[in-house]
Amino acid sequence: MFIRLVCISLGVCAVIGATALAQTSPSKTGSAHQAPATREATGHVERVNLNTAPVSELVKIPHLSVRGVTAITEARAKSKFKDWNDFVARRVVPRFVRIEIKDLVTF
Repeated sequence: MFIRLVCISLGVCAVIGATALAQTSPSKTGSAHQAPATREATGHVERVNLNTAPVSELVKIPHLSVRGVTAITEARAKSKFKDWNDFVARRVVPRFVRIEIKDLVTF
């Protein structure tokens, strides 16, 4: 169990590190206006399926920490989430996080 937790944590850290390295700073010679992000431009936010989403997608959910991502992956490995009520009943993440992510996830 401990080895699994360490492996998942290392995977999450690798994804976060890769995401941080992939971000580029704005060019000093480029335009001062940057294009808005894709999600903001379309006005439609895609929901993330907590049962099937890879760790790289879970870390993109706002207000969800590495610890929360690890807890979700461990809980869904035991059994898939049936619905929102099942997710809440298992107390995988703190209440304030559940409130923030409710409209961003699906099962």
